[in-house]
Amino acid sequence: MRCTVVRVDNGLPFIAEAMLEMNADGSVSFLLPNGQYAGQSPDGGYGVRADGPDPQQYQRATLNGSAVTFFPLEGWPLYVYLLGQGRVYPA
Repeated sequence: MRCTVVRVDNGLPFIAEAMLEMNADGSVSFLLPNGQYAGQSPDGGYGVRADGPDPQQYQRATLNGSAVTFFPLEGWPLYVYLLGQGRVYPA
């Protein structure tokens, strides 16, 4: 399903367009149109991305309802975003 992930502080997109994927460990990842996976940079601060070719530690998040939480490293803060998802329905 197509989705967007937005910042809660200013409503701007963190991930403008992606496909939501479930990982075997229960986390979610966001596949971008360019084939990379979007992630939260642990040292760049809130709203700074760290994309990669596979869903590694920084490209995995917890999804709880519409809240997306990245927790990149032990001892780092939680980075919380809002998820919107949808699909086109035939007329």
